Amino acid sequence: MMKDAISSLLKEGNVEGAIELVLPLEDKMLKLELLCYMMEELGEKYKEYPVLLSEAVSLALSPVEDKEKVRALGMLSHALASAGDAEKAEKYMIEALKIAKKIEYPLWKAEALAYVAYYLGMMGTTSDAFYYFNVALETAGRSKEQYSTILQVLSLIAELAIEVGDSLNTGEAVDFYSIARDIYTSIKKFVSANEIENKIKLVEDAIKNGSFAVKRAIAEGDIDRAITAVKYLPPEGKAIALLDIAYWLFLHERKDLAKTLLADVYNMFFVEKVRPNDIELIAVAHKFIKIGLLDEALILAGIIQDKNEASKALYEIALGYVRFGKKAKALSIAEGIPNELLREKALKKLGDKNVGYE
Repeated sequence: MMKDAISSLLKEGNVEGAIELVLPLEDKMLKLELLCYMMEELGEKYKEYPVLLSEAVSLALSPVEDKEKVRALGMLSHALASAGDAEKAEKYMIEALKIAKKIEYPLWKAEALAYVAYYLGMMGTTSDAFYYFNVALETAGRSKEQYSTILQVLSLIAELAIEVGDSLNTGEAVDFYSIARDIYTSIKKFVSANEIENKIKLVEDAIKNGSFAVKRAIAEGDIDRAITAVKYLPPEGKAIALLDIAYWLFLHERKDLAKTLLADVYNMFFVEKVRPNDIELIAVAHKFIKIGLLDEALILAGIIQDKNEASKALYEIALGYVRFGKKAKALSIAEGIPNELLREKALKKLGDKNVGYE
């Protein structure tokens, strides 16, 4: 994939190499897509940004057909917004909408409006996006073309609405999924309509029941549903839910994914400063201790604010390390237990040569 090659070059800091790879491409829409991707990744303050912007603007204005020009301008507007250039983003989106509204042929107009709606939605302007998706639908409905031709445009509107829904982590996702579900139902794609209905139910369940929706999915062994539901939770609930999922993954020998989720949680704790309540942290810490995830439990113990509860967890962790033959680490942890009685109890136990074999 060309995008993967561009991504690798950007990660290496070889922006010039990435540009040299893109500029000779003959497919103008692919070329614009890759230039926009680079703009989004680098941001407007990067030294090569003016070159990327100049090429992207030239390409976005080049399509002969108005519906393609609308799509190109929408793509450019989204890239500009992502790069931090809000003023230019608004300028090109207004231009895209102006062109879309002037298109006379209903199906082309519907397609153009659907792309306006899509890029507005991806930029976070969800109320306008919802409005223009519905205008696109109404416009397609006025077409006198063959049903098979109308069907293609309706399917496109549904697909774009789903992408917008997938990009959101709020209940607004339901609005866009509902558009797609209703389209699929109307064109008798009942399997697709049912899949979208399940997405709607998942979002509504997560928003209504919070972390309990995730716990239920885990209990039922539906880990994919659990992971999807997490995105709709507030930060504190999300952190605990990810810990619960990671625990399940460790139990079911999916260690790599579990560690990836834990890395996300630790970023929430130490970078974003998310702080779940102690009761939930304690519960997860003890689950980790029971299955020998002592390093992970130790991190959680360090976040627990209740010193007595943190001390209880550290006590168990210290004894656990001894059982794994890591007495030096166990002693280090025991010496740092805040509760004096538990600290002395732990140190006494660690001085017993039989500890770990109880």
